Amino acid sequence: MRLQWVLAVLVLVVPLVTAAAPDVVLETWDPVQNTSEPYWINTAEFAVSSYNKHEKKNLVFESVVKGKTRYEVTGLYIVLVIKVKDGSLPSSNYDVGVRDKYAGPNPLDLIYFHRRPKFW
Repeated sequence: MRLQWVLAVLVLVVPLVTAAAPDVVLETWDPVQNTSEPYWINTAEFAVSSYNKHEKKNLVFESVVKGKTRYEVTGLYIVLVIKVKDGSLPSSNYDVGVRDKYAGPNPLDLIYFHRRPKFW
């Protein structure tokens, strides 16, 4: 009877522990310390250029406001908030997601490019 009790507890507890463990590892984000470093500026300029090409827009990159990164199997996942100018309109902040695959002819991939709501 005691062995059955131990097995029942293991069957219930082990899946909970193993299911929670990967989330802790995958959700570890590192903040961008110096947003004026050339790497972050080049990444943001790549995002604006890719967006302009795909959407046939003429946005102009101004600055990197803040950012965070996370290492994944497919490369470095980069999330930036950037300030962008659209013609004569006032500057707006955009959320940008980019993946740096480190290698190949096109190591950067634009994942998303969204205008940030004014109230944030």
